[in-house]
Amino acid sequence: MKNKVIISVLCILSLGCTKKSNVNVVLNGPLTDCTANSTCTYSYFDNADFQDWNQPAHGNYRVFWYKSINANVCGAVSEFYFKTPLTDGDFDITSGQIAAGQIIANNFACPCCYIDVLFKPIGGEIKGKRTDATHYLVNASIIFGTSANTPVDTLVVNQYFTRQPLP
Repeated sequence: MKNKVIISVLCILSLGCTKKSNVNVVLNGPLTDCTANSTCTYSYFDNADFQDWNQPAHGNYRVFWYKSINANVCGAVSEFYFKTPLTDGDFDITSGQIAAGQIIANNFACPCCYIDVLFKPIGGEIKGKRTDATHYLVNASIIFGTSANTPVDTLVVNQYFTRQPLP
């Protein structure tokens, strides 16, 4: 009888316990990789702000910054950055907010290319979720278009951003 009770308790305990898998939290689809021959950074800065394309400076926001530099195309750069309140653990930036200029984004800046076409962010969505004390999972889909709001390209980044000290 004693053995049956012990076996029953062990069965109940084993059914109640589940092993946590080490699966990445993903907001929207799989994590994206940096494109071939590129170097990517996924950073955020607390107590920061920004103006135009300058480095983050001291401020009252949390600034997220993605940057990709392609070594094969004359150092071509794709980047975006945006700010959120320091109190936000999770956030959602809508297509309307992107179109209204609440983020700064550039899908292709090339210092030695002979292309003089600038596309602006015209829509998309950016979602973020704090995953621990120094990381956010950010899912960004930024649609770039012409001055007439005709879509021409989309930049998609779904990656963990790491807190960095201000430069």
